[in-house]
Amino acid sequence: MNLNRRDVMAAVGGVAAVGAISAMAAEPVKAAAAPAATASPNFKALIDSAEKCAATGRDCLAECIRTLSKGDTMMADCANTVRAMLPLCDAVAALARMNSPHLKAVAAICAKACRECETSCQKHAGHHAECKACQESCKACAAECDKLA
Repeated sequence: MNLNRRDVMAAVGGVAAVGAISAMAAEPVKAAAAPAATASPNFKALIDSAEKCAATGRDCLAECIRTLSKGDTMMADCANTVRAMLPLCDAVAALARMNSPHLKAVAAICAKACRECETSCQKHAGHHAECKACQESCKACAAECDKLA
């Protein structure tokens, strides 16, 4: 492979650009108006519930993957519902922290996904502690999300 100076400079420039973009993405956005990172105390229970649901969901998903990797497909539906629920719980927590006007709409969808996950995990709750914890946290998160309706 024969690289010339132009190729090397282009590669270095590309790496530098990716690094700069990554650094900018890690920095919080500072609004000129009111600070967006201050969560309303009214949403503390919702944030806590959504974060717990996401944490137990990640544990449940890991257990599903362990089971699936052994060739047991019984947990496939559970894994799929958890994967659908996780980004919604993360979004609800993030939107609640910034008092977003979109929180109510996303919370309604999150409640539905949590109920589907709860139902799926219920089938395995007697055999897998991770599914039981996920089922319980999904039920609690859905209830908190419903309070915004």
